[in-house]
Amino acid sequence: MASLKNNLFAHKKRAQHVLGRFSAPDRYVHNGVPYFSQWESPSLIGRILEKEIGPEDDPNWKLSGAKDKNEYTSWSWSGCGMACTKMLIAHLNYEVIPLVDLGKKCMEYGGYILPLETSPGLFYKPYVTFVEKEFSWKARIVSGMILPEIAHELSKGNYIVASVNPQIRHPKSMPRVKGGHLVLLLGYDKAKKEIYLHNSSGASKATQEYASISYRDFMKFFSGRGIVIQGSN
Repeated sequence: MASLKNNLFAHKKRAQHVLGRFSAPDRYVHNGVPYFSQWESPSLIGRILEKEIGPEDDPNWKLSGAKDKNEYTSWSWSGCGMACTKMLIAHLNYEVIPLVDLGKKCMEYGGYILPLETSPGLFYKPYVTFVEKEFSWKARIVSGMILPEIAHELSKGNYIVASVNPQIRHPKSMPRVKGGHLVLLLGYDKAKKEIYLHNSSGASKATQEYASISYRDFMKFFSGRGIVIQGSN
């Protein structure tokens, strides 16, 4: 049902694009946005994803704000949305808040339910209330997003927390489903046909900070849903 709804929204927006609604310059990038991963040691992400080590082996786990390694493990696997939020707080509000502290505060608004291991992830509507109340941001949920709309929003100075398949860290892979992971969209280049993003679970430097992905590959992973957060422009 959600997929059908997204497709209907996307079809309508393509028609609106033809009429000139989603105008945007040829290139736009939010520069200087800090990167934070779901795990406190980005250099270890590849090994954690490959199950060579566990999150409990991360020597920097205490920086997350977790009370113990078990809590850190739970939040690190579920923390993509909070990692995106942490990046934006550092960029827009000039403050660095530990990921687990953010998650627990968001949970007070209904953004998460316990146990995290079996929960569906971040609930968008409570999340929007969370960032509006706690950080005075203006945010809205968008469905059926198309590439011209993404470019339009970014070029207005806004940011997009986008729902993608976590295998986006391997751009040439073919995911079975779309969605399940959140990344922060920061820019695009029409000539190169690329999107630029921060991926909190990128397995290498190239797939973590200002990772580039072609339009075609991005759309394989993108569910069409996202949260647009108004920038300062």
